[in-house]
Amino acid sequence: MLALLLACSSVERNRIEPSFVHVDLATGSTLGTEAAPLPFSAVGSTFTATITTWNVDGEAYPFSGEMSLSVRPGRVSAPARITLVDGAWTGSVAVEAGFGPTRIWAADEDVTDGRSPSWSAGVSAPIWFQRPTIPEMQTTDNHESNQLEGEFAELRIGDREVVVSATDPAGFYVSDLGAAPGNFSGLYIYTFSKPPDEIVVGARLDELNGQNSEYLAATQLNFPTLHVVEGQRLSPSPAALITEAVACENNAMEAYEGSRVRVEAPVIPATFTADSTAFADYVAYGQWPLEVGACTVYAESTATVPDYYPPDHAGETLSHVEGMLKEVYGKWIFIVLDETDIGAGTRSRKGSP
Repeated sequence: MLALLLACSSVERNRIEPSFVHVDLATGSTLGTEAAPLPFSAVGSTFTATITTWNVDGEAYPFSGEMSLSVRPGRVSAPARITLVDGAWTGSVAVEAGFGPTRIWAADEDVTDGRSPSWSAGVSAPIWFQRPTIPEMQTTDNHESNQLEGEFAELRIGDREVVVSATDPAGFYVSDLGAAPGNFSGLYIYTFSKPPDEIVVGARLDELNGQNSEYLAATQLNFPTLHVVEGQRLSPSPAALITEAVACENNAMEAYEGSRVRVEAPVIPATFTADSTAFADYVAYGQWPLEVGACTVYAESTATVPDYYPPDHAGETLSHVEGMLKEVYGKWIFIVLDETDIGAGTRSRKGSP
């Protein structure tokens, strides 16, 4: 047994250096503080960083090669990879969508030159950013994403008027009254089942965090942490009018996602018949088409207005349709809340029954 232990203790470990990575931010940089954070920004801020490498004995190690850069939370817009020479690199790092204490990471991973990585990593001191409001998180020029997609999103709502604007069997909608509909002010909160009893239309929230996801291109927070301000009720924003120009443009519609919206004089197509593709989709998913000028949006009302059977109204021009707006990969759907959201119709198409 002793011989075996001696044999084991004599085996040399093939250590891959560097063992440690230091990430230092330039002295004098504006990093914010917890009490006075930098503004949240999707555009990004630039910081000067120096990356150095050290061996297991804590001595400078002359590593030459590539490392990856990342930011948590947030993202690096440039550069995603850096090249160290003789154990050092200094340059600018552009950080986007950081919030709270945000740190720059450097790691010897994802090697592309065939060598074995050391898997060593280092992290900077915190850069303090303000948490984003709902509009700041939502504002984007890509209708299938948002600034914090994939993050556990911590939102700034304590100093805002954020109100429950609608509920459904699996979640609820909120609106930031400080930004009008059409300014990315709405958001769906997915609770997986009936929302808590205190979640009623008009309830004001002063805490709202959760896992940010894009479900079928619709932004939502999952597994929410929330707090309702006791005794406060606010009036949600009225429905925002969606024009033909907006309805025809995905990124324009994105600005209304999660908000209560309205179209006037939409037409249920006369072609919405039992042998149509639109009818097959209605049977499968409960969504029925509405023509808004040259564009098509959809309504979903089976659960909320079960007595309204849209195929019976094919060819009609409705006075209006309202609902909470959601997206399914470029298909824009009005989630109808009650019978008043579907206006009366008149037969307007020549040849319609």
